[in-house]
Amino acid sequence: MINMDKKLVLFDRDGVLNEAGRITRPEELRLLSNALRGIARLTQAGIRVGICTNQGGIAHGALDEAALARIHDKLRLVAREFGGHIDRIVHCASADSDHPLRKPNPGMLLDQARHFGLADLNGVPFVGDNLVDVQAAQAAGAVPVLVRTGHGKNTAHKHRAALRDVLSYPNVETAVNHWLKEAA
Repeated sequence: MINMDKKLVLFDRDGVLNEAGRITRPEELRLLSNALRGIARLTQAGIRVGICTNQGGIAHGALDEAALARIHDKLRLVAREFGGHIDRIVHCASADSDHPLRKPNPGMLLDQARHFGLADLNGVPFVGDNLVDVQAAQAAGAVPVLVRTGHGKNTAHKHRAALRDVLSYPNVETAVNHWLKEAA
């Protein structure tokens, strides 16, 4: 169950806020307007926004920390242009699936909880488009939410039995509108 009283929503980046694909430069960002409108609605409602993103491309040499910072600066700038605010972005630069921060492990989500002063993520949605996002949310005690953007539609079809009890929405804006209406 989503709990807007905790005033936090966490997101994956690629396939959720940005079209799916490997991003190595800011100009490659293809931000989804529905997601930016959803972030703006959350901001206007006083709800903080955090992002947790696997960035194994750093370990593989496809980009470096400085390039990732420029990508995230552009993401924040465009979100502001839509009236939204991204409070904090964390990433895992490792390509090692055993790394505690790399999704499906819960490390990034738990780091966000500590940063935002939450004892737990019970009721906090983590929105993703992939099975590893759902698994990370479950491992962290957050509410897994699947959007059918990016890889989401394929993930929903391929893993429908495992995702039977997972909240699913067409996109970020639809999810946010539903949660804010329910909270009103």
